Amino acid sequence: MSQPSATKEVSIIAKGSVKFGFDLFNKVLNPEENAIFSSYSVASVLSMASMGAKGNTLKELKEVLNLPDDDQVLKTAYSIISSVTKSDENIKLEIANGIFPSTQVDLNQQFLNDSRKYFLSEVEATNFMDTDAAIKKLNKWVSNKTHDKIMDMFAEGSIDPYTVSVLVNAIYFKGNWVEKFDSTLTSNKPFYVSPNKTVQVPTMFKDMEFASEYVEDLKCTICALPYQGERMTMYILLPKERFGLPDVEAKLSSDAFDPSILDKITRKDEKPLHLPKFKIESTHDIKAGLELQGVSDLFNRTCDLSGVAGAPGDIYVSKVIQKAMIEVNEEGSEAAAATAMQMVPCCLIIKEPVVVDHPFAFMIKDNSTGLILFSGRVVNPLC
Repeated sequence: MSQPSATKEVSIIAKGSVKFGFDLFNKVLNPEENAIFSSYSVASVLSMASMGAKGNTLKELKEVLNLPDDDQVLKTAYSIISSVTKSDENIKLEIANGIFPSTQVDLNQQFLNDSRKYFLSEVEATNFMDTDAAIKKLNKWVSNKTHDKIMDMFAEGSIDPYTVSVLVNAIYFKGNWVEKFDSTLTSNKPFYVSPNKTVQVPTMFKDMEFASEYVEDLKCTICALPYQGERMTMYILLPKERFGLPDVEAKLSSDAFDPSILDKITRKDEKPLHLPKFKIESTHDIKAGLELQGVSDLFNRTCDLSGVAGAPGDIYVSKVIQKAMIEVNEEGSEAAAATAMQMVPCCLIIKEPVVVDHPFAFMIKDNSTGLILFSGRVVNPLC
């Protein structure tokens, strides 16, 4: 798969996004629950906001997102990412950025121009004084962009009538496996949720050729399951210990983890794979996680978003939320996410059967950019 032309800039942003995402993942998700999360969606919204941030607010955003000092790297990278992260003949991949400024406020024209140019943002002035109509408008936009997979992103009463602007990123993915599973071979198999709980779950089966390696540093087996066209890949991270997922996730968010290990899962051989079907929907309070990561100015009156509107301290971010979903079945996967920000080792080849019968993590990676678009965990496929 060919890489985009400005590989250096995209790689810098992708690497920073992955590190940011794993750390945020552990801070916002309940370790005992199924979860689907798009760190790219969050990073995209925050990166867009960073173009209007100044002073310590900008410093905090750059630190948490692992952004370089040179702003042009961010702009060049997202310009390329926006142009290449789209559907092709094999998959559906749609990413949209929206800026909804209040009709009562004039946003900085340079911020709007940059958002359109580098993030391909859609800009729609919105009357937030009519909160019900504003919520309906925002929900319709997200629903349309995610093919009705993310509904009711904004709950009744969730929008302040004095909102200055709402920034939204929506992402939708649908792909079929290179090697589809035969639904007639799907049967109920035990899945070990916890030491005291085992459930019977619909489990897919196929004797197929795919890459899988045991990674000693992570104490888990990583399986690479490509989608048609092989531009996108789902990685299954199956802990060696039946209930070792928390330890694996802790290692993923540590500075010692190198995400390029995924690129080394390439040696294929034929072996049986048992993989449960699952469907997950999640809603996350991203603000709480960002505060734990060290972002504070953005959420109080010391905030400097004067590059977005007004003077330093005039506006701040009141909430950052994300809703996401994924469904994995015999045909392939369908996933969607939307994030909104409101302003006020050593690898050994594995040849024996891979039986995914206990809590595991997963990721969906775009091989053309190196971005991990979705990540999550399955603790109980039936929940």
